[in-house]
Amino acid sequence: MAKTYDYLFKLLLIGDSGVGKTCILFRFSEDAFNATFISTIGIDFKIRTIELDGKKIKLQIWDTAGQERFRTITTAYYRGAMGIMLVYDVTNEKSFENIKNWIRNIEEHASADVEKMVLGNKCDVNERRQVSKERGEQLAIEYGIKFMETSAKASINVEEAFFALARDIKRKMEKKMEATNPPKTGSHQLKANEPTKKTSRWFCTVL
Repeated sequence: MAKTYDYLFKLLLIGDSGVGKTCILFRFSEDAFNATFISTIGIDFKIRTIELDGKKIKLQIWDTAGQERFRTITTAYYRGAMGIMLVYDVTNEKSFENIKNWIRNIEEHASADVEKMVLGNKCDVNERRQVSKERGEQLAIEYGIKFMETSAKASINVEEAFFALARDIKRKMEKKMEATNPPKTGSHQLKANEPTKKTSRWFCTVL
């Protein structure tokens, strides 16, 4: 059966329990929101195919449990992840402080060149906000990571966040492909500038 996509990207959502990782995933994959909190057991995933710059990209998005007791299961999924979203809850100071611990987990278990993004979720709940947008931006700058505030409930920046992360991964992949397969212009330049015999001798030497 023919492939229906050009790229397959594996993404990971990590962060403390209750910050809204599952809600973000449901908003993006199904454009739905469930106000009932059900803690993720272990790990779950959804798939959505998007289009970027004329290319079809299949996103396999893994939603990890935030609780400590599932940590050994979920860290196994860091390997092979091409993009990781670190999620905190803007109404929960502790979940923001723990982002630094989650970054350490990434450094220990994920690929060194994995793309990362910090998401401050529940930005629609301003009356209970404990973490300012400026502090989120500052943390992201400190680690050289992109940052967005999101709301799964109000559908704010969820789509934009996933598209931005996918675009960064795609750009990185294309750069790697260009580095490993540079355009073969050398032989054409020789043919244009030098006599035929010399060009053929040059090919013999290389081969």
